[in-house]
Amino acid sequence: MSWYLRLVGVVRVSNTADAWEAHAVGSRKARTLLALLGSQRDRAVPMTDVVTALWEDAPPREPEANVATLVSRLRGRFGQDTIVGGRRGYQLGDSVHVDLHEAATCVLKAERLLKEAQPAHGLLIAEKAMRLLDDGPVLTDHRTASWAEQARDVQKSLLRRSRHVAAECSLRTSAPRLAQVLAETLVASDPLDEPAYRVLMRACVLANQPTRAVAAYQRLRMTLASSSRGPDQASRDLLCQILRPEVGHATG
Repeated sequence: MSWYLRLVGVVRVSNTADAWEAHAVGSRKARTLLALLGSQRDRAVPMTDVVTALWEDAPPREPEANVATLVSRLRGRFGQDTIVGGRRGYQLGDSVHVDLHEAATCVLKAERLLKEAQPAHGLLIAEKAMRLLDDGPVLTDHRTASWAEQARDVQKSLLRRSRHVAAECSLRTSAPRLAQVLAETLVASDPLDEPAYRVLMRACVLANQPTRAVAAYQRLRMTLASSSRGPDQASRDLLCQILRPEVGHATG
């Protein structure tokens, strides 16, 4: 049986990828172990890192034996191939799918589809990535752990990339309203995201709102001025195309 490990929000396990109906995992330490292994999906986590994540600076007398007991209980609950490894370290087995890593695969696929001029398909895949990622911070019940913070950084990066590719796909499928929403979301999360402003400007033009496009450029210029710089050449060229349509196509 395949299992799905949800790291976005509170850690939970499901055997249905879409519903995410939680199955009981066990103790907090069992959940922490699954979360740690899930955040490092593609590599074995050394025993020293496992012990630190579970007990920080106060491990028990025989931490390796305690970890082995946790692993045994999780294997009994979810299957022997759920966790692989031994005293040197552990890793999730192939039967466990992790939302964060599924989303990463989707983002890469959406970006590839966009490059291959398949924006409609790319938009569907990018939207799937956003659904996986956009449900609160990763590992909300592990707010101070450094390994959880690294996972949150991965989530933020993937969410930004998924929104960018979805916005670009929206423009290329003549869906400017969706592109506007995505671009505004990107700008709200990072006011210095200049490519997001350009997407917003192009979306406004496509929606026959050139005045809003120029206003977006002015917002960008004022925001960048606070960090002692101005819009880059690509943004200035886009503004010229909007003000003088004969120069080129602003949505191209």
